[in-house]
Amino acid sequence: MKRAIAYLFFFSVCLLLTPYAWATWNFISTGSATGVGNPSCAEASTNLVACAVQSGKYTLMVNQFNGTTWGKWTSLAGAVNSNPSCTSDGAGNVFCAATAGGSLLVITFNGTTWSKPTKVKGSLYSAPGCGQYLAGQVLCMARNASGGLAWTLYNGTTWSTFTNLTNPAISAPSCTTDNNSGVICLFFTTGSAGVVNRFVAGAWEGFLDLGSGVQGEPDCASLNSKGSVYCFIKGYNSDIFLTGFNGGTWATGSWSGYGDMGGFFSDNASCTSPAAGQMVCGAIEENSAFYAGAFNGGSWSGWSEVGGTGVGSPACAPLGTGQVVCVMMGVNNQLTSAVGP
Repeated sequence: MKRAIAYLFFFSVCLLLTPYAWATWNFISTGSATGVGNPSCAEASTNLVACAVQSGKYTLMVNQFNGTTWGKWTSLAGAVNSNPSCTSDGAGNVFCAATAGGSLLVITFNGTTWSKPTKVKGSLYSAPGCGQYLAGQVLCMARNASGGLAWTLYNGTTWSTFTNLTNPAISAPSCTTDNNSGVICLFFTTGSAGVVNRFVAGAWEGFLDLGSGVQGEPDCASLNSKGSVYCFIKGYNSDIFLTGFNGGTWATGSWSGYGDMGGFFSDNASCTSPAAGQMVCGAIEENSAFYAGAFNGGSWSGWSEVGGTGVGSPACAPLGTGQVVCVMMGVNNQLTSAVGP
């Protein structure tokens, strides 16, 4: 408790510091295609980001952004049952996965073209969370039909058979690389508690209970610095909370208490690291406007209204230029994007 209170005090002070230097955010249309749910995006290479979202017919729809313009949204055959999760594999490819009839449907963007869908047989009961493990390798996790968790690993050639982890889960997990040869996943369990686990050296290190008072779907992102990871959570009062892992020993004491980032948001924030030690977050306020905030390595800026209109949670990914692109579902179900800061 003392650790949590101290962190909340530190975080509140940081929000009063000089704001991050904001450049202009530019809104860029992604086209006239319509979708549902929340999109997901990941960096393929410098100035190249790939995204996926459910189409209006609940198939998987994919597109790519070259830093200036969007391509054409392409719908793939076959129904999916969840929002997608996209991740870079650290080798120039983007993997996007969604649940389809209880199995995992995966497509890959190699920087030029999208692959045909691959199915990994399973008994899944939520959207997946996916993150880069080693270069060219990707781990995905989802709730299983019994209320626990199941995970699979792509080793660069094939996907492993789903393996179950015994821990009750009431949310889909969010998984991210820690950029230190590991994957960290956070999910919510009974009693609204946040629980994390880390996969490293071919094994899971163990579940850690971070405390209760959270809801919705989590979003975790690497700070791209010494194994540090931040996870973002929507609170009961519609504000966003942050908890961070310092990259040290895998223990509860290596995680901060929940820090309140404020705001009144309709869904969780999406955050990504544009450069080592930095992070940019986007979220949709309850007035439907897109808001953004940034961590410059020393302090958080607080939330600033960028504009536009949207619903749900955006999907933010780095462009490799110090800027990020955030894709959001519009109130008319058309997708739009904002590039900044």
